[in-house]
Parts: sequence; C-alpha cells; structure tokens
Amino acid sequence: MFRLCTAFLILSIAVRAFPTPSCIAQKQDRTEPADQPVTVKKISVTGNRSLSKEEILEVISTSKKDIFNQEVFNRDIALIKKLYTFKGYFDATVDASVTTDEKKNRVELSILIEENSPARIDTVRYEGIDNITATLRKQYLEESKLERDSVFTVDHLIEERDRTVDFFKEYGYAFMHEDSIRIQVDTTGLFAGLQTNISLPKVLEYGSLQVVVHDPLTKDTAEVIPQQKNIRLDSIDIVQHGRQDISSELITNYTAYRPGDTTSLSLERKTLQNFGSTNVFSSVFIRKDSVREGKLYTSIHLEPKPKHLIEPKIYFDNRYGSLFAGASVGYENKNLFGGAENLKVTTDFGMQLSTSNDLLNNLDESLYSKYRPYEFAFSANITKPELKKPGNIYAGTLEYSRSRLPILLDNQKGLFRLSYNAQLSKKSRLNFDFFELELVKKDSLDGFKELFKTDLAENIGVDPTDPVAVDNSLDSLLQTNLNQTFRLQYFYSNQNDPLRKTDKTIYTWNITLEEVGGLVYLIDEYIDTKSYTGFTDDEPQIFGTPYSQFLKASGQFTFTKDLTEQQQIAGRVFLGAMAPYGKADATPDERRFYAGGPNSMRGWQFNTLGPGGNKSEATATLGADIKIETNLEYRLKFFKLFGQPSGIAFFTDVGNIWDRNGPYALTLESLYKDIAWDAGIGLRVGSPIGPFRFDFAYKLYDPTQTEPWQLSNWSPGDFTFNFGIGEPF
Repeated sequence: MFRLCTAFLILSIAVRAFPTPSCIAQKQDRTEPADQPVTVKKISVTGNRSLSKEEILEVISTSKKDIFNQEVFNRDIALIKKLYTFKGYFDATVDASVTTDEKKNRVELSILIEENSPARIDTVRYEGIDNITATLRKQYLEESKLERDSVFTVDHLIEERDRTVDFFKEYGYAFMHEDSIRIQVDTTGLFAGLQTNISLPKVLEYGSLQVVVHDPLTKDTAEVIPQQKNIRLDSIDIVQHGRQDISSELITNYTAYRPGDTTSLSLERKTLQNFGSTNVFSSVFIRKDSVREGKLYTSIHLEPKPKHLIEPKIYFDNRYGSLFAGASVGYENKNLFGGAENLKVTTDFGMQLSTSNDLLNNLDESLYSKYRPYEFAFSANITKPELKKPGNIYAGTLEYSRSRLPILLDNQKGLFRLSYNAQLSKKSRLNFDFFELELVKKDSLDGFKELFKTDLAENIGVDPTDPVAVDNSLDSLLQTNLNQTFRLQYFYSNQNDPLRKTDKTIYTWNITLEEVGGLVYLIDEYIDTKSYTGFTDDEPQIFGTPYSQFLKASGQFTFTKDLTEQQQIAGRVFLGAMAPYGKADATPDERRFYAGGPNSMRGWQFNTLGPGGNKSEATATLGADIKIETNLEYRLKFFKLFGQPSGIAFFTDVGNIWDRNGPYALTLESLYKDIAWDAGIGLRVGSPIGPFRFDFAYKLYDPTQTEPWQLSNWSPGDFTFNFGIGEPF
C-alpha cells in the first residue's frame, strides 16, 4: 500500500499536468511602460548548485534591458520554484530582492536560491503487467529508467513513459500509447514513491500488406496512361501508379515485415530506413489502415523523387593565391533501371582570374610565359543497392581530369574504380574499393627545368649543378605513372544515433588503409616478364609503364558541440603516413599529403606549407609522406543574412607535413621545431549550400623562418586570406 502523502501528483501520458522546462520558458506578455520606464540593469542568481544560471534564466521572462514589471517578475520567481520542483527539489526556497537606482531609473534583481536536499525515489511499483510472460516482464523491469535511491525528476518520468510505449510496441502492442500509462507520485519529506499503472491493448499480428508507389506528378485517381500496375510478390500486394518503375524485388526485400508477423516497432522503423537509404523517395510512411480479428492491416506509401535532376554550380576560392573561379554542371538520374540505381555525371571547369603566381618569384620572368592555372574535370558515378542486404551498395566510378598547376606542370589523370559499401550498424559503415586503376601523366611547361633547379632540386636531395642527376630526377617526376589500389575505409559517427541527446557532442571517426601496386606487381613478376628499353629488372613497370608501390594509412577524428543555440565548438585531428615497398623507392606526389589552405593550415595558402622547415612553397606543392594536423574552431552565430544563420569564427591550426628521410624528415626534434601554428578570425555568411567562409589567419609559429615565433613581428595587415564554402571540418 502507498502511504498517505503530503503531495500527490499524477503524470498524464501527454505530460499536460507536468510541463517540461522548455514549456515553462514561454514568454509572458509585458505591461505597457510608464512615462519614465525603469529598466533592468542586472540579474544575479546565487545559491544554485544543481542547475546552471543559464538554465534558470531560460525559464523566466525578465531579462537585462527589459522594462521592469514587478508582476511579471513575481511570476518568474514562481516559475523558478516550479522548475526546482520538477527537478526533485521540493523544499527549495526562492527569494528575490529589487535594488533601485533612482537617478538612472534602473534596477538590479537578485535571486537567492536555497536548494536544500532533493527528494529520492524509495519505492518503484508497476501495475498491469501481470499477464505478460515472465521473460518479457523481467526484461521490461530490468530496463527501467526509474531506480531506487536516485534523485526524483519529472524528466525521468517522461523518459520512463516514452520507454514503456516503445517497449510494448516492439512486442506486438501496436496501439500502445501515452494515455495507456499513468504514473502516480507519493512524496513524504525527502522521499518519493512511484507507481506506474499500465493498461495494455491487445497483441496484434500483421494482416495483409499493400505497398503503394505514388506518381509525384499526378493524383492517383487521375486517368493517366499507363494505368496502375498491380503485382503480388512474396505475400505483398504492390500497386504502382502512373509511369513509376520501381523494382518489385527491391520493394519486397526492403520491407522488413510480412503478414503473420507479430507487430514490431523496430521492423517498421527498419522498413522506413531501408527505403530512405535508397535516396529515391521523397516521402515514405506506414499507414495503419484497420484492425480486424487480431490483425493489423497496414499499407506502405512511397512517393519517388523526380527521376532527373540537373544541378549547376559556381564556386570561388583562392587556392593558388589569386582569385579562382569555376562552374560545374551535374546530371543525376535517381532510378536508372528501376532498382534504385543512381547515376550522377558531373563536369566542371575553373580558372585563376589573373596570371600572377607567387610560386615563381625565384624564376626570371623571361624563362617562362605567363599563364593562368586551370582545372577541368569530368566524372561519372553509378551506385546500385544490394537488394538482399538493404543499406549495402555497389558503386562504379569513371573520372578524367586535367590541370595546369602554378609550378609549370600540366597534369592529366584517368581513373576507374569499383567499390562495395556496407552498413555495419546505424552509426558505422565500411567501404572497400576492391578495384581501382589510375593513370597519371605529367608534362612540363617552358621554364620548369629552371624552376626545378632553383626551387625544387635541393629540397628533394638533388644537386642542381649535376646535369645528369637533374635530368634523371625530371624523367622520374614527369613520367606516366600507374596506380593500382586496394582501399579499405571505416567510418563511424553518432550523428544519426537515435539515443544521442541533442546537447551531446557529435563526433566522427574516419580511418583509411591503402595498398597500392600489389596486383600489378604480380603481373610484372609472373606474366609480363619482357624487358623494356629504359627499365631494369629492379624497377616497377608493367608493359613499359611505371607503376607505384606503397602503403598508406590515415585517420581523422572530428567533433562538434553546441554550447548554446548560437555557439558551437568544433575540432579535428588528422594523422597520416605512407611509405614505398617492393620495387619502388618513392611515393607518387599525386597521392602524398599536403598542408595549407582553407580546409587545412589557414595561415598558409593552398598546399604551400612544408615539408618541415622547407622555405620553398614550390617544393610544398609536391607534398610529403607524413602529416600531423589539428584544428580547433569556436563558432558564434549572431545575425541572419538571406534568412540563414551567420556570424564569426575564432580558430587555430597546428600541424605540418614531413618526409620519411632527408633534411625534412620527421624526428622528435623536427616535430618540436617544425610544427607550424596559426590563429585567426573568420566571417561566416550563411547560404542554402553552406556558409561562405572568409578567413583571416596569422602565423604564430612559422618553421620556415630563422626566428620562427612571429608574435614580435605581428602587424594587423600581415594575414593570410582564405576563402571557401561549407564548414572546414
């Protein structure tokens, strides 16, 4: 029996009698000001240990610079008292005082809180679950959110209510809802007794199931040609209206429940997730149509997105120092053959708008012709869901690109890739590129040989006065190269975790392992055994074309945490290393790590930092085999532009790239001496495609300088400007 109580509360399933703090926080209307209004100068809160000052101020109407209204303030004090009651502090006292500054017509408000001890749960009872199986009852009770000796809060009651509804919906009680639960609270002194009364509906199983594919362009009842198609497959009736052509096999495999199954919340959620993962449907929902003789009859309604999409884009940045502008056009077919295959074709072209090039400052202008760096790219990608394993995807990619780089090089790349992407859990995926072949061709422009001797040779261990060594290095650098790759990538994120609270940190892990050259090495050793002019038996080549052999590993951790609705902190840590093996003695520059630019070390321009303390930005554009980098950013949004949140960001970046050996190799000493550091401020202008970023970064520690600490030489105009679209990480 429950004891006689001093306070008796009943929590209805809709929590109308117990509003949450967010409900309490609704602002009351203020009265009209007097002729000489008194404004609020300061609000101080003392004595609050369990709740923060921000939580307390959030539930009241009065704030700084408001016109003071005693009646409204009295109601605010009552709200604070109610908030503490909801948190289990039944004996909390809330006092207030008002100090008036008559000369300035301002008041200071002081709120003094004496929390006292919170009430703790001493009894937990459940009624109405005697008729369920012992196993199910045991599982339900073990997962309870209400624990003896824990602090009583209304939040815990709401969590228990929601858990109870979801729990019984999972085990056949399809019409379990909030009104099926009443929680009684019995309080005496510092103790609270809880009794949960549950009214269980009937257990149901699924009756006949119909899947309806709607036509997004016309009403289902309209007379269109062709008429609707009706198919029955695997105990499911499929109706497709209009010109929709969705694979019946996809529909049956992606529907997680069948007629005769006990109703289950998780099966229905899995069905919605399966269809949502295809990226074909704009709307997916399950309708409970009727209940007859213990069977729940449902229908699944699918509304496809438009099949064809053309998406033009323009972009601007300063990747090579000067303004770089480009445009791209993409075509997407969201259901190519009816099985949710997605085809995407994109082409883009961008060019630097000026012929200025800071990377050629050490080269006499008479040795080369001025030109504008440009980039052209074409790609086609097709994905096909695996019908028997929803969430898993096969993909094929074809790419071609050509770029004229600011260091007098012309690059061409062609790539073909086949991949398999598997969903391991709701928070993790594994991608396997089981076949990738890339062909890279480099050509030099006039003046590159001189640039190599002045800026590059010494930094990569070549004597610029030795013509034989220079020619051999140029031949190696400019030769056509083949990269055959196996790649394994693991991705983990809690962003879509249904159990994650909205105020918790969002974090992601991205780990990549690559093996390059293993397959072509076997062909080189056992199939293509001919000798080719210009190659020895110890050099990696296949059919007269050199290939790369190396191992590469990288890992990235990122996080974002909302401090308030307008404030966010975000960070990233990146580690990467690669090394040649087998016949190879070097790694290709197109696969190395780089540092500098709008998404990296923002105190340096795009790919102009490193390796180590190297002073030549041209050398930095060839990359290095090791990278360590960390970034931290504080984001503050305080205004809107074009309806999008905008603001500023304070950031700092620390990192660099290093060689495996030589003068710029990574050692404990070079890690300390050559780690670069910058900090700055950026403007964030919101847009539908992501924030436009204008970052102004200052070098704090520059390892390329004789005196690396730059603080003593600081001046407001000595910044590096970087521009980008979207958050940097």
